[in-house]
Amino acid sequence: MDSSELLLQAARSGDEAALDDLLARHLGRLVRFVQASMSAGLAGTVTAEDIVQEAAIVAARRFPEFEDRGPGAFYGWLVSIARFKLSEAERARHADKRSRVQFGEVERPAGSTSPSLHAMRSEDGVRLRAALAEIRPDQAQAVRLRYLEGLSVAETSARLDRSGDAVKALVARGLEALAQHLG
Repeated sequence: MDSSELLLQAARSGDEAALDDLLARHLGRLVRFVQASMSAGLAGTVTAEDIVQEAAIVAARRFPEFEDRGPGAFYGWLVSIARFKLSEAERARHADKRSRVQFGEVERPAGSTSPSLHAMRSEDGVRLRAALAEIRPDQAQAVRLRYLEGLSVAETSARLDRSGDAVKALVARGLEALAQHLG
């Protein structure tokens, strides 16, 4: 049994420190996943860290509802919560945008980033998403799972229903194709 499974068991028995440690183990790759999933418009108004923090709060509160379905299930559950938080933030951004237009406001809302910072933040993500859309879908999915969601080869194999060697080959070919598209 690996240390994540031990933490999961301890958290299930009510150990709050174990739950905190378990969440902390996944936050880095969850931030990378959210950064890659954010629209350019949303990236200019909220950070991936903000979305992940909200997702972690929901996960901690709803942890008793988590159903362990094997390796990678906890991280998959966190991803689903983060996706929901992303969609909430996107809806809120569109609602705020509509209300500013309706009332004729022209200034940026307090706390939003400047256009230049927004452009710098989102440029790499836009280029990566565009390049991922240009390569073979199976390669793109393997790269997303391994490097954007931070899954292990075994977890990626399970998600894609392929052998570990097949996943490694897909990722390698996908990275080569991305390198060509990104120059």
